[in-house]
Amino acid sequence: MNSKLTPVILILLCLVASSAIGSEPADRPQGPRSATVLEFAGVDTLFVADSDGGKIFAYTLPTAANAQSPTDSKPFNLVGFSNQIAEHLKVDPRALRYHDLAVHPVTKDAYISVSIRHSSETTAPAIVKVSQAGTINQLDLSRLDQATFPLVGAAGDSVTFWRDLPASTFSVTDLDFADGYLYVSGLSTGEFSSTLRKIPFPFDGNASASTIEMYHAAHNQNETRAPIRAMTVVDLDGKKTVVAAYTCTPLVTIPVAELEDGKHVTGKTVGELGYGNTPLEVVSYRSYNMQGEAEEFVLVVNREMAADLIRLDDLASAAKADGLAQPVELGDSSGVATTPIPLSGVLQAADQDAQFLLTLKRNLETGEMDLVSYRKGAYMRIS
Repeated sequence: MNSKLTPVILILLCLVASSAIGSEPADRPQGPRSATVLEFAGVDTLFVADSDGGKIFAYTLPTAANAQSPTDSKPFNLVGFSNQIAEHLKVDPRALRYHDLAVHPVTKDAYISVSIRHSSETTAPAIVKVSQAGTINQLDLSRLDQATFPLVGAAGDSVTFWRDLPASTFSVTDLDFADGYLYVSGLSTGEFSSTLRKIPFPFDGNASASTIEMYHAAHNQNETRAPIRAMTVVDLDGKKTVVAAYTCTPLVTIPVAELEDGKHVTGKTVGELGYGNTPLEVVSYRSYNMQGEAEEFVLVVNREMAADLIRLDDLASAAKADGLAQPVELGDSSGVATTPIPLSGVLQAADQDAQFLLTLKRNLETGEMDLVSYRKGAYMRIS
């Protein structure tokens, strides 16, 4: 190469490179600051809650149109799964924080949202897709078609709990999609901060935001600031109803028909499941009872207690009754009948298919995360 031309060529190459680098962010849609709660709508839409940014993202999965169901029902059995995710993401397993688990309604692949903590104390969101064979792929959200919905009045970082936990952590606590609407629970600004939003999808800019009040029997007080921690939307005697679980642990029913924009709604406390506990998931599904008959259930997965299995018929009866209005002694349970289910160490759960529940659970022997299925009905797994 002519030595006199070399500096000119280098300058041109640098200009081209810098131009390409500078234009890349403009070509890519802005992604979420965090990825916490996940929820599917049909076979091609994945909702991702951005709690830090106060937004809901709806991503279109490009392969969903060609998705095929497995030919038979198989359990996940990925023990020590946290090491596999960490290796795939090229991070230390201790840098990962797990947020949610969702199952694709057709392929039955697991979608897991995590945050990665860096040495600078900053975090970055990531979502991985996992097959039953253990194949891991990280979603490149920037390459997916997306729609966003900003949550007006979402909780921000100006208020903290326990000195250092930003209120934005609770701006979205759970998502559920039913009959064309996305239900979003969490905190908002204002005097009554516990909020339940109902957002039509596809997003058209419209939504209702209702503040929610409920009676907490273990505290013997009405509460308007405690957010719903986990929920599901079910039909109770033909009425679409939100079944909501709160910390420490009231179980509340909220008729969807009462959710109007700007309305203050009082839910009915149908159960007190136990104090000092955080509900992690409320999952509704069909399974078989002890008589071999198909029946609808709601499962409340708890952090500090055994899970609570509730017959949907019992929940419907409790919703028609007066509800709890008197205090319950600490340590006692009351209200709707529940069956304790041994799901020790489970952090997240999702309805997998007709036979199985999928769980993301802490291995109590190794401390690692396992991605494993439990057969519906017995929930006994001896690994």
